[in-house]
Amino acid sequence: MSKPRKIMPFSSQTFLMVIILTICLGCQRNSAVPSDRGSTVDRPRGGMISKTEDSSLQDIVCRRIPRNLILSGKMDDPLWQQAEPQVLMDAVSGTKENFTTEVRVLYSGEYLYVGFYCEDDHVWGTLRDRDDPVYREECVEVFVCPSGKTHQYYEINISPKNVLFDACILNGRTADNPRNKFQGFHDFNLQDIQTRAHVEGILDVPGEAGSWKAEYAIPLEGLWGAPHIPPEHGDVWRVNFYRIDSPDRVRVDYYSWSTVHEANFHQPWKFGRIRFLIEEDP
Repeated sequence: MSKPRKIMPFSSQTFLMVIILTICLGCQRNSAVPSDRGSTVDRPRGGMISKTEDSSLQDIVCRRIPRNLILSGKMDDPLWQQAEPQVLMDAVSGTKENFTTEVRVLYSGEYLYVGFYCEDDHVWGTLRDRDDPVYREECVEVFVCPSGKTHQYYEINISPKNVLFDACILNGRTADNPRNKFQGFHDFNLQDIQTRAHVEGILDVPGEAGSWKAEYAIPLEGLWGAPHIPPEHGDVWRVNFYRIDSPDRVRVDYYSWSTVHEANFHQPWKFGRIRFLIEEDP
């Protein structure tokens, strides 16, 4: 049984909840729909998948784990070994970038876990307060759409100094109208979110680092729009993972998991799929 949701204390709360619920209307309808021949077509439970969806979109499996992870920023909890690493590529070309970047996902009854490994020889950041625009410097980013209706999703970013930026996004863009406006509600703050970051080497000094890692524990109860909390076996959400790297604080390199083909991350129709898996005990 789902737990009662907590009220999110931000100024646009009522407006946002009405919009989110409107966008997500119907996301809990039967996942089997009539086919043209009168039979039924099974769809993944969770967010609805378009019949014309790009078959090249990435897929990532998110396994349920028996307990909450212990976060250190180092991704050293043994349960992380149950998550298969996925590699981020150049966001524009889809080819290998200068530095290796990997992402892993898991979930428990309370949290969606995301872990990043970022190879880097110059790890830096100047911002220090929550909701500072870390996307203007070096960071990793999670864009997650629990409903599958990609006009509404969440952006959650972490810098190497563990500065958190989170926002609720309403996006009118589509594949046919990719320059439509979108609105980010920066007053949105996920309650009980946990993040950690760890740098191998020295921060803010060129050539003195080897890599950095970031861990997220994203509270499932704060992600409005999901048909099931926690996700059930077979549920599908939409998601993308990004990295922004600025080796010399001037040039900027953009990484993505599901390729977006330009330096523009807010293209939700290009989000990949996260598929939730509950494995039975042997």
